[in-house]
Amino acid sequence: MRCFLVATLFFAITQVSLLQAQGPKLSIQGILKKANGDAVTDGTYNVIFKLYTVTTGGAALWTEEQPAVDVISGIYSTVLGNTTPLSISFNQLYYLGVTVGPMGSTEMTPRIQLTSAPYALSLIGNTNQFPSSGAVIADSIRVNGGVLARGGAPGANGANKNGFAFTTNNGDKDSGLFSTANGQVSLYSDNVKTLTVTPDSVAIRKDLRLNNNANINYNGLDDWRLVDTDYFEGAMNYDGWKEFAKSSENIGWNTGGTGTDPYYFSVPNGMQGVHIRPLNNNSVLKKSFNLASVGTYNYIKVKFNYYYLDRWQGDEGTDKSFAAIAKDVNGTGMVIGYMYEGKETEQYPEFGPDQGGGQTNFGHANDWTGANCCWSDFFDNAEMVFKKCDNCNDTFWLMFGASLTTTIKNYGVGMIEIWVK
Repeated sequence: MRCFLVATLFFAITQVSLLQAQGPKLSIQGILKKANGDAVTDGTYNVIFKLYTVTTGGAALWTEEQPAVDVISGIYSTVLGNTTPLSISFNQLYYLGVTVGPMGSTEMTPRIQLTSAPYALSLIGNTNQFPSSGAVIADSIRVNGGVLARGGAPGANGANKNGFAFTTNNGDKDSGLFSTANGQVSLYSDNVKTLTVTPDSVAIRKDLRLNNNANINYNGLDDWRLVDTDYFEGAMNYDGWKEFAKSSENIGWNTGGTGTDPYYFSVPNGMQGVHIRPLNNNSVLKKSFNLASVGTYNYIKVKFNYYYLDRWQGDEGTDKSFAAIAKDVNGTGMVIGYMYEGKETEQYPEFGPDQGGGQTNFGHANDWTGANCCWSDFFDNAEMVFKKCDNCNDTFWLMFGASLTTTIKNYGVGMIEIWVK
């Protein structure tokens, strides 16, 4: 047997077929000749096949012994992987070593390089890899037709092997698109469902964040979007609001300058919210808002709480509150968008009969300031809607004030929100 040579080795079919029970297979055909060039005697021979990544030396990646290979006129045909599974990826060049005889016999030389059918060259290029098992690597993929994936949630680190997972950027295979029920598609991030789409609805797990120029549209109409808030949270936080005192006979709305910080910053209990109030009840609270950074809009809505402090004679028409918009601090183009007569905020006759001492069954709220002058049982949750000013450079002034008969009465504002659409 030592005089036998492998003169030629033909790969009649260089396909790797994925047989579920048997594993990958590789069909080959070769010729065995004696040293003098004559074909070996017809019969069956013990043949050992080995695959290497080098032409000489090195360790075999795979070995298979076939004890009864039929040889006729020196030609044999067999299938590699018949007895030992071909557990290699075929993502690089391999060399086949052939030994005729029992294990330990001398391997014939030279080893034969496995070659590809012409069209198979597209599967293994410089960077493309389409192995029989493991990861498939390609420079780019274009799918002509449908793509199917297993249904269900991904499981931690993609343990369920479902859906379309993203593994780039050190991904953990559980972020991607998955179908978790009939007629439902879900987007997962780190195995957490963040968005669910059905034929009837789209559900988002947490916040929906839009860019400045983005709107939510219903039936062709844009909805309001919140762009600024003044909740006055935090010690002595005025959020840029200033108090403007009255000048001569004019009320404070038409006075300019820089103003001063509001006199009082109140933190009431519970749901009433934080509010600011002026030192003098005939002063006006003002602030400029610039909306140049909020994107495209045509209309502005201001929502706020107006607090009525002490006993207003609103029912008698003598005390009034107001909120207004203007083009500048001096009140140019000022328009009053809110006015209310207030309430007798130390008592509410309409909530029950007088129980004596000027009090009713309803009573009054906690004393916010520690002085009997400043009880407030009432605030009005109000809003104003107006059109964007054409020549104001996205700026408008918001003003709050009151017309009150005595100095002991006062007002406050809080929970201010600016909306646009």
